[in-house]
Amino acid sequence: MPFFHLLIDSYEAFEEFLAAHIQNGKLAFDGVFCVTDSLAYFIIKVLRRLGQRVPEDVQVIGFDGIRQLGVQDYVCSTIVQPVAEIAEMCVELLLQESLQVKPPLVCLPVAYAYGGTTAEGPERR
Repeated sequence: MPFFHLLIDSYEAFEEFLAAHIQNGKLAFDGVFCVTDSLAYFIIKVLRRLGQRVPEDVQVIGFDGIRQLGVQDYVCSTIVQPVAEIAEMCVELLLQESLQVKPPLVCLPVAYAYGGTTAEGPERR
């Protein structure tokens, strides 16, 4: 099965999952953490079709820092990845001659960027 069909099937399955978790017009949970901003865009479209307001009913956050996709009115809250630093660190690690000096874990700082799909502050309850 081509990758595109697997992707569509996965999206449909997630839409079914969300629909199954709406009770009395409200989703059973108040947030969705997506692995990419493009997935966040898809989830927001599904939530709106299901009558859910973002971020009032359900908060959605992406995780790659792209933030703007497709239409220009779409911007999501996201965790911005330090792409240049990740690339630099990967090259540096690959160029090291000794495998024994490679660290088992490398942590680089990420940043939160508000984009209107998450609530800001304690007023959301």
